[in-house]
Amino acid sequence: MKRSKIYKPLRDQAIVGMPYLQFRDLQKGQMSKPRENYPIPLPALFIEIGDVRFSNLLEHQQKGDVIISMYLYMDMVTDSFDTAELENETIELLDYMDDVFQTFEGFAVPGLTPLVRQTEYRPQYGARFIMFRVDFTTTLDSGKVNNNTIIDKPEPEITNNSKGYKF
Repeated sequence: MKRSKIYKPLRDQAIVGMPYLQFRDLQKGQMSKPRENYPIPLPALFIEIGDVRFSNLLEHQQKGDVIISMYLYMDMVTDSFDTAELENETIELLDYMDDVFQTFEGFAVPGLTPLVRQTEYRPQYGARFIMFRVDFTTTLDSGKVNNNTIIDKPEPEITNNSKGYKF
């Protein structure tokens, strides 16, 4: 299965479930190298299609278990201590991890089984953001099309010219 056919439906589903997103992309470490990337508007969602572990079913047929990771980056508002200026807004940021779950849990990309949440990681904090990561598992079909050439069984006609026998 082509990875683009996995990524595009996930990218499109992200905006359906999280209409506040301003940016969606493949996870390429953009936020860990901000000087090497143009300014990325937040909130942003990055999608990573992990390693696929295949198992053989029949000749030329495989199924693969894969982890798809969603990285949601939100603007870091301020402090969350009691009586902080934007205490409630900062604490409410924690609820955005649930948006990732609600958007993707059970979502089925053609050729994949519905996504099932596997792991929610603790929030990570950067200079201007908070990042939530949620991993989903799914199984994919290798999509291998068997292009073997099939030749019809020959039906030879054998004749014995001297006696006129035909087999």
